[in-house]
Amino acid sequence: MPHAHHFLERLDRVTRAQTEFALGLYRDHEAVKFVLEHAAIKEGVERIALCIGEDVKVGPYVVVARNGFFVTCLGEGMTTGVLPIVPRAQLDALLAKVADKRSRRELAQRELRPHEEEENLFQRIVSRGSRLAKEDFMAVSAFEAMLGTAPFLMMQDFSIDVIHERPGASNVKKVHAGLAKSIERHDKLTWSVAHLTLLSGAGDRKTLDKIIEIRNGSPSASPTYLCSAHMGHTFLMRSAWLAGRLGKGMLPTYKAAFESAEADWISLFDAAAGVAAIGLRHASCFTEARRILAAQTPLAEANPKEIQLVGRAAYGQWLGKIMDEADDNVERAIKCGQTFCVTHSEQLPDGHPLKFTDEEAVPKDLATAAVLSWDADAYNGTVQSLMMSAIPLAARSAAEDFYFPREVIRAWFGAWDVEEALHRLSRFSDQREKQKKEPVRAAPAPGRNDPCPCGSGKKWKKCHGGGAG
Repeated sequence: MPHAHHFLERLDRVTRAQTEFALGLYRDHEAVKFVLEHAAIKEGVERIALCIGEDVKVGPYVVVARNGFFVTCLGEGMTTGVLPIVPRAQLDALLAKVADKRSRRELAQRELRPHEEEENLFQRIVSRGSRLAKEDFMAVSAFEAMLGTAPFLMMQDFSIDVIHERPGASNVKKVHAGLAKSIERHDKLTWSVAHLTLLSGAGDRKTLDKIIEIRNGSPSASPTYLCSAHMGHTFLMRSAWLAGRLGKGMLPTYKAAFESAEADWISLFDAAAGVAAIGLRHASCFTEARRILAAQTPLAEANPKEIQLVGRAAYGQWLGKIMDEADDNVERAIKCGQTFCVTHSEQLPDGHPLKFTDEEAVPKDLATAAVLSWDADAYNGTVQSLMMSAIPLAARSAAEDFYFPREVIRAWFGAWDVEEALHRLSRFSDQREKQKKEPVRAAPAPGRNDPCPCGSGKKWKKCHGGGAG
């Protein structure tokens, strides 16, 4: 390979540290291939300059061919001519993604049990329900490149199946052994919708763009509604997260869904949260997302008899404020998660490493998972108020941040019980379904001396109301 030989000879143009970095690239064909595929290089360009210095204008640069062969090394100040340049910051970001993919593949191999194949890992998405651990999710996400849009399409199909089964399941009064098995299957299928929603957004930009193409046939329908329709706080947080991942290309669709005259309240919340999440995750979209929310009729001027108008006015006003105070709301959500962790660990004996009595001692990753995985009833107005505060945290998180480590799940939650599923299904009883098209008015913040809705037992002013305004 004459190109490679010439490249190695020209390494004397750069410092020792830059030489080591360049040789690291030279020896890692997989990483270089990934960089070239994801650096947005125009078709027809045969050579690319990778900047290995801090200043993209002066270099130095490693020149590679489109097929990954190394051509030469240009010293600092040498011109690259018309070659497109990949800046060092972008190069480092893409290499970090390569390292993350490798660590996930290694985790996937460690997660495999004897006699298991890699496809068995995916079965955990549909078999472990609410007890899916962070390790499980990360192991499955190692294969996101091969999965493509399949998780998104499966999420839609599974959700439709669950919704069709729900009328009978939600009105169960007495559970016998056979029925308990059916309810468990229904519960796991419901949770698989939640897991697949996150897995749908765990892919690269090409996969996300394909999802956008799939949804272009329904320009006024939110791509995440079939997750939000399950009415739990965590389902709505996952929908907002996926909206944020899909990004700018989906903003017109969420805008149309939010402004739809036929929208019921959960459609309105899903669409409004999607608009906010896109603006929060992508700085270039913040102004447009904020404008969409602010363009609604002011809540004080909305006709109470026009239910959809009131819903859009309310969500536009509240979520606009959430966006403006995003950092404060992230902090409040984390504090709420710390409270949840203290409550979850109460039953553990003193001295257990996962028992927390001091909220400040709860690690941020556990507090984040506690908030984002909270399966609270989204029909409840107070839950909605807390839910909106968590949208900035959801929008800025990684998919695996929604999950607890396996050791935490075992210590805090134990084995699944049918009562969990029945409690969740009670959201969809006949009486609740009749209320579905009427927007829930999110409850105002509790009075200063009222109990905090997080369940800590403290007064609102001494808990999450402190400084909340």
